[in-house]
Amino acid sequence: MIIGLQLVAIVFALIMIYFAYLHYSRGELNGVEVLSWLIIWLSAIIIVVFPDLLRTFAQTFAISRLFDLMIVGGFIVVIPMIYISYVRTKRLEKKLEDYIRKETLKQTKK
Repeated sequence: MIIGLQLVAIVFALIMIYFAYLHYSRGELNGVEVLSWLIIWLSAIIIVVFPDLLRTFAQTFAISRLFDLMIVGGFIVVIPMIYISYVRTKRLEKKLEDYIRKETLKQTKK
């Protein structure tokens, strides 16, 4: 891998770790969430620094190209994240709808 690209990826991952910590200190992320993001970004740094580890892992599962492994891994990470976001959004919509309904009933009773 090109060293300049590795440095850019490492700096990007470190910035993302900082943002995760920043949101944790503001109370926007809980401990499990910040730990999950920390593991993801530290894994990215390890993969960027030692790309042969990923190549060995790909050969273990008979994946011929490293890019294919990264695409599969990306789907494995992104699809659950999308699902969790969808469920949380639906839950918030329901809470907001219930709140608005309750406040409207209060206003009409006055």
